[in-house]
Amino acid sequence: MFQERFLFVKRRLKPSERKRFMHITRGLPHLRKRREIIEHLYALFDRRCRTQTALGKLKKLRQWVKRFTWIGETLWIGETLKKVFSPHLEKALTFLDDKLLPATSNAVERGNRRHRKMQKSVYRVRSKVC
Repeated sequence: MFQERFLFVKRRLKPSERKRFMHITRGLPHLRKRREIIEHLYALFDRRCRTQTALGKLKKLRQWVKRFTWIGETLWIGETLKKVFSPHLEKALTFLDDKLLPATSNAVERGNRRHRKMQKSVYRVRSKVC
């Protein structure tokens, strides 16, 4: 299980990875259910979904997760599932309606690169020769 630990947190599993995950977790229903819940959580952040729709799905997900009290018996799984009930999760979903906000920060960093480069040249220590 330790060697294949990336399967527990990877966002999308290929069919071969899913088969391996199911093989590893046979006899461990709490791990399978945790993976299913996390997949539903990842689906909330799909950019094709609007904020109101995502909030409705989150409400249903929270009701569904409340039924699985037997999952919270394991400490680290219980801690993970507490994040489903975090108020910060609702705030994170507000970016779905903002078309100007990129899905990743790569575009933002790329846009700031020229400004940062100019900043370095302007604020450098000048030598006495100048």
